[in-house]
Amino acid sequence: MNTSSVRNNEFISMREPIITEEDYHFFSIINEKGLEEEAKVLWLDIHQEIRQLVRPVENDEKSHYRNYTLPARLDALRSHQEWLKKNWNKYSNYFADPQDINPKAIRPKLELVQKQFHRDLFRIARLSWSLPYSRGYGRRLNYLIWDDYNNKIIGILGLQSPPLSLPARDKRYYIPLDKEHRAILINLTMDAYCVGALPPYSHLLGGKLAVLAAASKEVREDYQHRYRERRTIMRDRVLSADLVAITTLSAFGHSSIYNRVSKGTYNISDGKNGKRNLWAAISLGSCQGWGTLHFSNSLYTKMKRFHQQLYPEKPVVNFGTGSKIRFLVTNRILKVLGFEKKLLKHNIQREVYVIPHVENLEEILNGSGAEPIYNDQPFNELAAYWKDRYCLKRWESLNFEENQNSMTGRDSLFQSINLIEELDSVVIEKYSH
Repeated sequence: MNTSSVRNNEFISMREPIITEEDYHFFSIINEKGLEEEAKVLWLDIHQEIRQLVRPVENDEKSHYRNYTLPARLDALRSHQEWLKKNWNKYSNYFADPQDINPKAIRPKLELVQKQFHRDLFRIARLSWSLPYSRGYGRRLNYLIWDDYNNKIIGILGLQSPPLSLPARDKRYYIPLDKEHRAILINLTMDAYCVGALPPYSHLLGGKLAVLAAASKEVREDYQHRYRERRTIMRDRVLSADLVAITTLSAFGHSSIYNRVSKGTYNISDGKNGKRNLWAAISLGSCQGWGTLHFSNSLYTKMKRFHQQLYPEKPVVNFGTGSKIRFLVTNRILKVLGFEKKLLKHNIQREVYVIPHVENLEEILNGSGAEPIYNDQPFNELAAYWKDRYCLKRWESLNFEENQNSMTGRDSLFQSINLIEELDSVVIEKYSH
């Protein structure tokens, strides 16, 4: 690695350290609770994982970003390996090869995940993502996007409860600071934790179809149907089941999936008979690069267990799965073990997008009491527009039929979720120099 291209404080040496008692800088509460030995074990686990973190070497180098989260992704994959080995053959035929696709005949269908069969397919697809696996948290809606022509999966859409704090969203829509009022307004939205297409449909801009699925009328109606009059677990209260918008973060920096996704066009009176696009997703800017996505689920489980021992009076509510809770627990444990807070800054500038379902989103989220003016469209209309504007044009530009053999499909999906030993060997080699 050319260290001259590494930005300040963004590279961690991979040399094996010699650990001594002087390396421990624990807070006194650990000694008071008699947890010194447990703290040392956890400190070493955290230290070992930190050594595997490779910071981005150059701006917008997505391969470096993927390497940065690779250890956490591998850790998540390991916990699913037995299940994958048992079930891959059962479900593999639902994932396409290039030869299975006829772009002109594609018939997209959006299906809410409700049966175990659907949950298993969604799980396999989600495990192929480059970000570490997550089942989402809080209120959830998961979808499979099918090609009804060949009964293959085009992509997936996963929605969860929104983060209570998202500065780019909060500033843009002037969301009130009052905690109670703020929570009610934010819970009129959801967060998309996975949006995208699987190969080979990803070659045909299937990711943009997944974005349009998030903007569809069906998603709003499914949310209303599932959560109408549903009481929350933490506060035992009934929140509105109106859905006015979905927020999401790009995986690594600027995203081509969300960029310039049109729902259609409308005429404008400019004297030139012009048209403008109705954009499905709107960029709100970038995050500051703080979070826990680079820490593995197994390490977080250990942190959470130690937190419960150290702070029994501060229970980790809602199973500790929400992003805010996970950040608070990780930050607190790193602090009492003597680690610097900057370890929570992964420096991946993930772009924030909003997918509105209403015309008057600002008037709703700023707390003025406005009623939603819905402008979302049925999925079949959005899918038909996607096929004409994106899919078929990409098919023509790729010379799809001539280049099918060079495109990825079911085999690449299998490799991405199943070659743990090979991936581990890459990681070991990478971090042993």
